[in-house]
Amino acid sequence: MQKIFIDTDPGQDIDDLLAIWFALLRPELQVVGISTVTYPSDKRARLIKRLLRYLDRADVPVAAGQQFPLRPVSEDESRTLHDLSRAMNHYAFAEPEDTQDDPSDADGVDLIIRAVEQHPNEVVLCCIAPLTNIATALSRRPDIKGKIKRIALMGGETALNRREHNIAFDYVASRIVFESGIPISMGTWDVTRRFTLTMEECEQLGVRGSPLTKAMADAVRRWHPAQNWKPGPVMYDLFPIVWSFDQSLYKVVPMRVQVETAGEFTRGMTVATGGPPNADVTVDADAAALKAMYLETLRGT
Repeated sequence: MQKIFIDTDPGQDIDDLLAIWFALLRPELQVVGISTVTYPSDKRARLIKRLLRYLDRADVPVAAGQQFPLRPVSEDESRTLHDLSRAMNHYAFAEPEDTQDDPSDADGVDLIIRAVEQHPNEVVLCCIAPLTNIATALSRRPDIKGKIKRIALMGGETALNRREHNIAFDYVASRIVFESGIPISMGTWDVTRRFTLTMEECEQLGVRGSPLTKAMADAVRRWHPAQNWKPGPVMYDLFPIVWSFDQSLYKVVPMRVQVETAGEFTRGMTVATGGPPNADVTVDADAAALKAMYLETLRGT
């Protein structure tokens, strides 16, 4: 059974929750912890705690991590982040907040460090968010680098001229991670977006009758108006979860990837350069097989 630790930023896009739900159901995986990142990380942790309660998985530790990126943040951007927190349109699963969903007092970065130290060379860090927590953990405890089995992340783009959010939002943290020497599997924006759930498929999950499936279907309905240019949930964040136990559904190529931190117009981009590879980068995916695996897993809920 593969041990994984999930670092996530649920609250705006819905694929974080949908990917974590899948991870918690897979018999090949043991989720040893979940941390949240980016303001308001405490509300994001509350969301995860509620998902775990639905699944009767209070055994999985959850902690809120870093609120702001390691890069400079202007006052205007700080205000924007605070305003954006009001748009977390599915964080409460349409239920009133209650104290049993409060995140613990543990720090998300310390939770990452503790999980790695408790299971040296056994844990894959599944990163589906900006890499602030991961970089902070590596800076706080550099000795854990040699104890992390692999980092599997959703982020970046090498085939298209694009600044992908998870990498660009904290390009300083991203550069620390990519230069760490830890083995990296990188799910790019263009490849990970090829698996999409339709709204009809989400509704079908919701009619199955369990409190969780109903709540998740409602969360998808509440989310979609805010991102209505999408046909339904785009499952970017499934890559690190699937890759941690099955490498057959994504095709990867070893590359040397660097994070641009200086360019006025390119800051935050991931660039494939010459030199020894530091990441296995996705170039294709079997979207039909991914969807079949995903829906079969959730239908067993």
